[in-house]
Parts: sequence; C-alpha cells; structure tokens
Amino acid sequence: MLTTPIIVLGTLALFLCIAGVLEFQNHQLSLNTIPLRIHVNGTRGKSSVTRLIAAGLREGGLRTFAKTTGTAPRVIDADGKDRIIHRLGLPSIGEQVRLLKYFASEKPDVVVMECMAV
Repeated sequence: MLTTPIIVLGTLALFLCIAGVLEFQNHQLSLNTIPLRIHVNGTRGKSSVTRLIAAGLREGGLRTFAKTTGTAPRVIDADGKDRIIHRLGLPSIGEQVRLLKYFASEKPDVVVMECMAV
C-alpha cells in the first residue's frame, strides 16, 4: 500500500517542522536577551577587528563577549580572557547557536561575533 509510506513521511515532515519552529523560538529567546549584537564580516582581518571592537566596548564599561574564528576559534569572555574552542568536527551554524545561548546566559551588554565564512 502506498498510503503507509506517505503517512510515515508526512509524520516525519511534521515532526521536523515542529522541531525547527522550537529551535527557532529558543534561538530568538537567546538573541532577545542580548541588547547589542555586532557581526564582523569581510575577507581579511575579521579576527583583529572583532578583538578591537570587543576591547573598546569592554574598556567603555560594557559587559562584552566575543567570538573569533581566525587560525584557532576562540571565545573572549567579559574579562578579556581568551579560551580556545575545541571542535570535534567542522565549523557549523550549530556552533554559533550554542555560543549565542551561552553568551545570553552570561547576561552581556554586547556580543561581537566574526562571520564564519571566508
């Protein structure tokens, strides 16, 4: 019967749609708790610019977190300390989503993130 595969595929599609909506809503909640988000884009010098922007904002008294990708991906916390991100696989959008959730839990004033694309 053809109806059984259609029911299975329809159920799977519905489940994936619901999961996508829930993931989107959770991501929006994270974003909404961060008052200012700065995205650094370009071809060369993104890590340096990200660090400079974050340092200036931190020096101006704002609780600032940053993420660079450079030669080794790093998170720069509110105190200006670098922590290397140890990846198990390739960079992904999921990495950015998880970091934004972490940043949101730390109650920042600003998050500065470097674009992962070249």
